[in-house]
Amino acid sequence: METPVEPIQPRAEVLTREPLPTLPFTYQRTDDPTKTEYQQWRTSPVTLRGEKNKPYTDDEIVQMVKRDRESKDWFTTEHWRNKGVPEEQVEFTINGRQVTIYNWSSEKPFTDEHIERVTRVFQELSSKYPQILDQIRWVLIDDFQLPSAFGDPEKYPTNGFAHRSWRAFQLYPRGMDLMPHRVAAATNFDGTLTHELTHLIQSDFEAEWGDRFKWAYCFDDEYKDEWEARLTPDGSMKRPFNKKTGEMSPQGQFSLQPDQCVTFYAKQNMGEDIAESMVAYIYDPDTLQTISQEKFDILQKHDAKQPKQEVTTQRVPKEQIKLPETPPETVLYYIKE
Repeated sequence: METPVEPIQPRAEVLTREPLPTLPFTYQRTDDPTKTEYQQWRTSPVTLRGEKNKPYTDDEIVQMVKRDRESKDWFTTEHWRNKGVPEEQVEFTINGRQVTIYNWSSEKPFTDEHIERVTRVFQELSSKYPQILDQIRWVLIDDFQLPSAFGDPEKYPTNGFAHRSWRAFQLYPRGMDLMPHRVAAATNFDGTLTHELTHLIQSDFEAEWGDRFKWAYCFDDEYKDEWEARLTPDGSMKRPFNKKTGEMSPQGQFSLQPDQCVTFYAKQNMGEDIAESMVAYIYDPDTLQTISQEKFDILQKHDAKQPKQEVTTQRVPKEQIKLPETPPETVLYYIKE
């Protein structure tokens, strides 16, 4: 799964490790806006119903800048730093490119079988789409299972999230399971790895996909009479439901060619459709061709068909596990008065 913004992380986690030291960042105001990417309005120019906005204090602005800077890298965010040092660190080298897997979950250890499966996924994807190695640096295995983002864990489980700006993706404990994936020829673990890695390169396919396969918004004038807002199965939120079929549209979109979506999950939006189609292309190409020859053809067209690369792995001894270093930094910010 990939969202346009980073997913909201839980705040009520039970910490089992000592949090890492405070980040060595110093925040300093500058009068030259060309010196910094961190700029904040003293008073927001965006107003609601013509109401006048209250100006932010200097402390509030520093906190906003602090939030922006710390979200730039995964290892400077509050969510991951609060977890402390991971339980496991495994290093993969694929065609000279390093990918580090960190696992914070003591209940879901990263087994030798997981290592073998990761190796096969990287060999397969990097031989077909070698550019993927430019987009992935870290895999982060969480120790907290985030509930379904759409209130229906059966149809919309949370296995992982892609973070393109971090060159990483996040696996939740469920994503580690070796039960069948939605594309049943793959395990949930293999399928999730392939799905999330595809999100990191989905832009390579979007132009052709968008030209051929269309999505619409439920409450566009043309379709709004076909949908109504109802509570999700867990009662936590409202989402559009089709009045005729009863099907939920978790992201307010629907496919105009649903019969060409390889899984139920693929019907959410173009990004999920590309990622699910890739899982089928790798693990069950015959089914993908049967459901949508055109989607198969797009993926095959971009397939580099290179020889499989050698992948080496190394488990880091527990006493040597460490996160990326964060050097001291003076963070300049500018206030737009």
